[in-house]
Amino acid sequence: MTMCLLLIACSNDDDINEIFINNRFKITGLTYNGQKTVKDVKEFYEVNDTYWIAFSQSTISGVLQPGMKIEGTWNADEKSRELSINLTSPRSAEGASDICSKVFSILTHATSYSGDKNVMKIKWDNGSFIEMSSEK
Repeated sequence: MTMCLLLIACSNDDDINEIFINNRFKITGLTYNGQKTVKDVKEFYEVNDTYWIAFSQSTISGVLQPGMKIEGTWNADEKSRELSINLTSPRSAEGASDICSKVFSILTHATSYSGDKNVMKIKWDNGSFIEMSSEK
């Protein structure tokens, strides 16, 4: 019994349900190809109800910019922190702002995540990532 408790307490696995399920994140920062996008981040705050992403059991939804809602599926591995996102709508970011297109690219090419239920990064292997804070 004691050995079992020690094994549980020493686990490095993430609790995917706690981090993702029924959590809505506001995008708060962006680094693209290793370059922090500072001046453009104000776009995240200019219009209410934009630049957020929500996760349910297996689906992802959100609004990147006014009129651009995203929907799709996601899957994460709690041991390796690998993340895959398949956006089914829209299929491209054609006509979107530059910053929205970058966020869209990171989401569609996501390879991993880091963080917890309060603050999270969605990462792409090319040095790009989205920083987000929970709205719970």
